[in-house]
Amino acid sequence: MALVNVMESIVNEKLNAQLKDEDCCKCDRCLEDMRAMALNQLPAKYVSTHNGELFSKLNSLMRQNSIDINVAVSYAIKIVSERPSHDKE
Repeated sequence: MALVNVMESIVNEKLNAQLKDEDCCKCDRCLEDMRAMALNQLPAKYVSTHNGELFSKLNSLMRQNSIDINVAVSYAIKIVSERPSHDKE
């Protein structure tokens, strides 16, 4: 298994869940901007084994980490929705 930042998959899951209730642009560029903004606010969690990945994902679901991730994702959605970087038609 290659070296992986499991925070990326966790942020993707949270972003997809939160975007279900959001009325905003969900084009590929906006989604990438939201992911990048959220990930830049959070610590990376690299693992090199499958067991490490599972442990890190479980650890990320602990209360404070979950709150931090939700806040980072919500903030990213808000900022990108207010000022998308793609051309407006």
